[in-house]
Amino acid sequence: MVRSAVITGLGMYVPEKMLTNEDIEKMLNRPGTADWLVKNVGIKQRHIMAEDEVTSDLSFHAGREALDNAGLEADELDLIIVSTDTPDYLSPATSVVVQHKLGARNAGTFDVNCACAGLVSSLDIASRYIQTDSDIKSVLVIGAYGMTKFVDWTDHYTCTLFADAAGAMVLQANEEKEGFIASKLIADGTFHDHLGIFVGGTAEPPTVEAIQNHRHHLSFRKRFPADTNLEHWPTMTRDCVSKANLSMEDIDWIFFTQVNLRTIEAVMNELDMPMDKTHTVMDRWGYTGSACIALAMYDAVDQGKLPPPGQGNGENIALCSSGGGFNMAAAVLKWW
Repeated sequence: MVRSAVITGLGMYVPEKMLTNEDIEKMLNRPGTADWLVKNVGIKQRHIMAEDEVTSDLSFHAGREALDNAGLEADELDLIIVSTDTPDYLSPATSVVVQHKLGARNAGTFDVNCACAGLVSSLDIASRYIQTDSDIKSVLVIGAYGMTKFVDWTDHYTCTLFADAAGAMVLQANEEKEGFIASKLIADGTFHDHLGIFVGGTAEPPTVEAIQNHRHHLSFRKRFPADTNLEHWPTMTRDCVSKANLSMEDIDWIFFTQVNLRTIEAVMNELDMPMDKTHTVMDRWGYTGSACIALAMYDAVDQGKLPPPGQGNGENIALCSSGGGFNMAAAVLKWW
């Protein structure tokens, strides 16, 4: 059998500080916000980083737990991939900071920025390294999100949704079991100027004027079509499942970007799959971007719905993610 990448450990971290919908409603002085968020999005509360916490801290905690659960020491890692669009610095990469904090002195590192599609994209990259490079046996993939550092807390379009967290997965080479099976990546760059943090790069350096005018915050500059994810997720999922030589009836679990509960319900209905084949966490942790699929999988294990890594029976799992840009990534893997 060809070499395959199998998930052997999961980890997650959410900061201690929690804000409820009622806290946000009071802060914004917008009555009805709390109920609207539950009804339309599914969010009840979210966690935000402390002033002295940074993205690499979230990554460290999640990564350390994933390594522990995989029974692996940090110096056994060959590669660390951090998916984030909220890095510690513009340069150097956050992954090299995580390597230092973990003590993973033998691991190569790099960051991936596909916005909220980054974790699944990173899993795809990690699996390809494992499959094609005999020197790469263990890879730590982390999705880390520190978006509240960039949120304008007077903007009800953004401060109501975004939260901070990190989710981590250890992938290891396996020549007896098939793990990562297939992936599909697509993008539509016509949406690149719709949602993002547009100040800080070469297009608009962080000038005093930009900061004084609050352009350095996360912002919705153009509105996405309301049905963007509903239009793309079912097709993307079906295509990836077909690429894995499976049918939707073969899929035991499916995990989506945790951006909107109503969208997930509609997509599951479109796929003719019951809601008990997916799992959602935005009610407790808000929208955590590139971390959220790992959080949903971790929580499904924690609640006894999904077997822990190492105790699976070869369940077929589909992942479907999307993020600003517009980037999308889907994957199918077996769970052992």
